[in-house]
Amino acid sequence: MSRHDGVSCDACLKANFRGRRYKCLICYDYDLCSACYEGGATTTRHTTDHPMQCILTRHDFDVYYGGEALSVDQPQSLTCPFCGKMGYTETSLQDHVTADHPDTPYEVVCPICASVPGGDPNHVTDDFAAHLTLDHRSGAPRTSYPFMPRSHYYHPSTIIIYHHPSTIIHLPSSI
Repeated sequence: MSRHDGVSCDACLKANFRGRRYKCLICYDYDLCSACYEGGATTTRHTTDHPMQCILTRHDFDVYYGGEALSVDQPQSLTCPFCGKMGYTETSLQDHVTADHPDTPYEVVCPICASVPGGDPNHVTDDFAAHLTLDHRSGAPRTSYPFMPRSHYYHPSTIIIYHHPSTIIHLPSSI
């Protein structure tokens, strides 16, 4: 089982922990190990109603799913950082944010940037809709993974995992 190198759980302070990693989409630089997430860890700044993004290491995915291959055509499961609804693709998340949260005034962590290998796990934006349009639908050349910005393609030991309580989807390890 591999570790989340360079990451510490903000509840129990365990560094480089194993298993699932949960990234808060409201609190800046706030991560929980699976035990603390499942135990409902809170602080003065983090509550259990904050939307979270789950990230697994490549090794953990293989252990949990026995090497089962998932197609890139299968839907992602992104969480809206404003209302906590889950199950969005990158495109449907942008449509949802534009329709339901056009003037939401507070800063959030981008769930896409937080999740993709090589992304900025603490990218905070005060205009999430514009960020989605500019950074995740820019029309820049892309590979067969149309939901992933070119700057986010490579990382040797981590697989992107979009969290939904009952669904975990990943990118094939052949990236």
